[in-house]
Parts: sequence; structure tokens; C-alpha cells
Amino acid sequence: MNETINSQVYWHPWARIVFRFVFSYLALYCLNVFAFVAQIVKYSFTGRFADTSYDLLWHHIVPWVGSHILHLATPITVFSNSSGDTTYDNVLVFFELFLAAVASIVWSVLDRKRTEYRKLHEWLRFVVRLALLSQMLIYGMDKLIPVQFGALTLGRLATRVGDLTPFHLLWTFMAASKPYTIFCGAAEVFAGLLLAFPQFTTLGALIAMADMANVFALDMSYDVPVKLGALHYLLMALFLIAPETRRLMNVFVFNRLAAPRGTVPLSSQRWVGRTAQLFLAFAAVFLLSILTHESLTRYARQNPPETTPRPALYGLWQVDQFNTSASSFSPLFTAKLASDMRIGPGDDQWVEVIVDSGPAADIRLGNGVLDSVTVKLDTSKNTLLIGDNADENWHCDFVYQLTRDGQLTFQGRINGSAATIKLHRVDHSSILVTRGFHWINEHVF
Repeated sequence: MNETINSQVYWHPWARIVFRFVFSYLALYCLNVFAFVAQIVKYSFTGRFADTSYDLLWHHIVPWVGSHILHLATPITVFSNSSGDTTYDNVLVFFELFLAAVASIVWSVLDRKRTEYRKLHEWLRFVVRLALLSQMLIYGMDKLIPVQFGALTLGRLATRVGDLTPFHLLWTFMAASKPYTIFCGAAEVFAGLLLAFPQFTTLGALIAMADMANVFALDMSYDVPVKLGALHYLLMALFLIAPETRRLMNVFVFNRLAAPRGTVPLSSQRWVGRTAQLFLAFAAVFLLSILTHESLTRYARQNPPETTPRPALYGLWQVDQFNTSASSFSPLFTAKLASDMRIGPGDDQWVEVIVDSGPAADIRLGNGVLDSVTVKLDTSKNTLLIGDNADENWHCDFVYQLTRDGQLTFQGRINGSAATIKLHRVDHSSILVTRGFHWINEHVF
């Protein structure tokens, strides 16, 4: 890319055009990353997520682009949820690519006499390092302190594999092995910390590339809805590695000597470079501290101490008798829940009730679907209230009787219909939890 003409560095015209486009796009995307990091920092102090002014600006622009430029049939109304692959996200990326293309064309016309962008390239590397290290720490801390994939609750253990979406299958697979999850998190955090130091940038980028290539492959294979983000972080790592390609090829492929790569300072003023480096180190430590605190708090909430008493109805209960006064005019579920869970005739019968720690429970229906519900238990009055966050209009009110031999009776109302349910507790132990690790295996399971 670089040639020397009359003692001056000269970039090929196409190299300059490509750099202008890459600079414009990465600058825009890094602003998205920094806005997300700002949300996390704000959440750590306020306890709630709130869009930044930068996000609110795009909330006005992106729906307009979707309607007037892309002519989407359905207006964009979802700006943010647990997915990073919504229509909004895809339109945002499309429009930022478009803006980068326009910017690179205008830039090429106005700055056509410039022969190289070495110093601007170093500033872009600095910004990308900051964006990528923040995401590697965010990705990694939720695995290093294993909270991202949750705990193996009774509800998850009782779910049939065939009923899982690919996404939930992956989440259960990761939750089943905390050591593997911690290993993945440690690799991501290690890469993020290395990126904070210029002498370790290439090593950090190589590890980040391997980490994000694996994450992107899993996202694509299991339909995890954060493919756009993982792809961009992989591309950021490749961008940081790109200047070292020839030297890496000499060492790993051609068995040649690799001369040191010349570096370009961010500024002729030495204090600028030192301040920038201190800022990167401070940002890494500050973000790591916040993420560690948040992950530890969530881990404690997901994994209460063994001394914490379990609910009186904790366990897996199989239904023996299910009698209700429900009819087509007073169904056991609201229309919304019936549609969401694909409840057909006879499917509204309860087959199992799974009561876990905390205010969580699951009800298995006749069609095999597990309905995640909330429970409120009053042991002094022997009452049980059941609700569903998917529809606040649905609820159950029961008085329960529990015998010493594990027989349970619910008597009350389900969505307004009188109901009597008799259940018995069944063994809920799982080999997935109890088998543990074996260095020597005489039998293959």
C-alpha cells in the first residue's frame, strides 16, 4: 500500500479511497458501540437503561429511511430489545454504509491531493481499540463470572430437547458447563485487556479474532440474534491485524525474518500519545470494575447460597387429576396466551407443575409447551397465586394442601374457572447436573 516517492510516503489512489470508506464507516459504527457502553455505565449508577441522545437521533432517522428509502412494508417501531438483529438494526447498518460511501466520495474529491493518511490511520486504530476492548470486556465478564447463560433451573432441566429453539439449546449447553463458560470469558477478557496496550495490540487482536470468529459461528449456527454485532467485532479485530499481515505471513507461512513495523505517533506532541494511552488503560480498568460488580451481583441473585431455604412447593409435580369447569366461553387461557403457546383443543390441560427457587415456576401443558409463570406463595394461609408476565390479565388463585408423602392438591380458579388439581412430587435429579467430571471413563454415555 505504501510507496516512497521523493522521500515521501505515497499510498496508491485505490488504497486512499478504501481507507476513506473504512474510516467513515468504522467511525460511525464505533459511535454506536460507545453509545451502548454509555448505557451500561449509566445503568450501573442508576439501575435502569436509557437511550442516549445519539440513540434518540437514530430513532428518528432510521424509521424514515425504512419507509421512504427502502419502502419497507411494515413501519419500524421496535428500536431496542434483547436482539441486535432487528429490522431497525439492519436498516441502521445499511444507512451507515450508505453514509460512509457518500462521505468517501466527497472526501476523495475534496482531498484528492493528499498522498497518505498514516496519522489518521493511527487515530482510527486507537478508536477501534477502545471500541473493541470495551465489547470484549462486556462479552467476557458475563462468562468469566458465569451469568450470561443462567443457571440450570428445574424448568430448563425438565424441558425436552425437541422443544428447544436452537438459541435455547445453545444457552442450555453453555449453562451445563461453568468451566467451559469461564474459559471462554477469560479468553475474551484477556483479549480486551491486551488491546489497552500498544505493544500488545496485535496479540490482543489475534485472540479477539479467534474469540469473535467462534462467537459469530455459534450465532450463525444457532440463530442467536446478535449476528451483526459479532460480525462487526470480528471485522474490527481484522482491521487491527491488517497492517501486520505481511509480517505474520513471513513468520507463520514463509519462515522468513519479520522486521519491526514502523509506528506513526498520534501527534508530534509526545504528551498527546501518552494521554491517549493513559485514557485507554483507565477506560479498561473503569469498565472492568463496573462489569465485575454487575456480574457478581447477578451471579449472587442467580445462585443463592445452599443455606437459603427453598419454597415449600419446590420440585417437579406430575398432575394425576385435572378437573375444571372451563368451557369454550370461559377458557383456561386468554386469547393472547393461547395464540402464543399454540394451544389447541385439549392442550390447556396441565401435565406438570415445576416450582423453582424464587418467584418462578413452569407449567407443562398438554401440547408439551412449558409456560413460564410467576408464583406468590403464602405458607401461613396455604395460598398460591400464579401469574404470567406475557399477559397480566391471566392469573390463578389456589388454596393448596400438601401431605407428608408428597401429595399436593390445588383448589381454586384458573382464569376465572373453578379448578381442582391433584399432583404428586417426582424425582427431579438429573444426570446432567449430578454426573460431574471423570478423567477415566469406562463407559460412553
